[in-house]
Amino acid sequence: MNLVNFFICMLAVSTAGVPAYVVNFEHDSRIVFNSDMGGNDDIYLLSRNRLERLTEDPAEDRWPVPDGKGERLVFTSNRGGNFDIFLMDLKSRKVERLTNDSRDDVSPSWSADGRYIYYDLTVGRNSWQSMKLDLQTKTSTPLFPDPPFSSTITVFPNPKGREIYFTGKVLLGWLVAKYDMTSGQYTKLTKSGTCRPKISPDGAKVAFVGHEDDGLGDVFLMNGDGGGKVNSTLKRDDSYDYYPCFSPAGDMIVFSSSPKAKGKDAYQLHTLDLKTGEVRRILTSAGNDSFPYWFK
Repeated sequence: MNLVNFFICMLAVSTAGVPAYVVNFEHDSRIVFNSDMGGNDDIYLLSRNRLERLTEDPAEDRWPVPDGKGERLVFTSNRGGNFDIFLMDLKSRKVERLTNDSRDDVSPSWSADGRYIYYDLTVGRNSWQSMKLDLQTKTSTPLFPDPPFSSTITVFPNPKGREIYFTGKVLLGWLVAKYDMTSGQYTKLTKSGTCRPKISPDGAKVAFVGHEDDGLGDVFLMNGDGGGKVNSTLKRDDSYDYYPCFSPAGDMIVFSSSPKAKGKDAYQLHTLDLKTGEVRRILTSAGNDSFPYWFK
């Protein structure tokens, strides 16, 4: 970032009353994420050398995910008393409430065809059920038929196929699995200690979080069938590396990283170049910056 852009960022943030930040993102694409840099969790939009605040509500707004066209944004918020699912039009900034449940609705995402919103319904203490919300009828139904897991969370579909990837709860923790909508078959892709899968734009690769090497969390890659697992942040044994998401071209990954000394309370946004292995911080803020999603 050049000096002019730096002072532009500083001026914008001081006018809005938000702690200072520095942007170092030079791509012609966008990243949404949530951060408490303004005092509580809100949704932010990062673009080329620019940071914009999308929500400014006393409640907590989290887990933003754009649709396939980059026109709408789904997120979860407790502005109604508990967490429900909300939809934002990115052009008009109009927000619509999609669910109204006495239980928490969290971790939303989109179906590959954009007709449904997937989300996790809290059904008990540390227990969740993946749901499917029809955007036309506004009705919700269970997403998975008879899943072989006590809970299923963080659902994301293969944009080029019929598989849905998710995190499943097993006896000794969580693992990454997939559901084939054509055959109805469930497949465990990783062992316990893994979570939060995201699929590459071409549907060939899956990024996920694994704990087997440093016990904190690293960004792993694997093929869609679970083969070819590689730890892509192996040498970063002093940080929690979480929430990976592919770039629109599939050649990079954005993720949140927090120093070991600060626990999971100081996440900052980083990118990983999948060709060179270079890790670069793209946003420095006074907040905890989580759940990034990279899109056009």
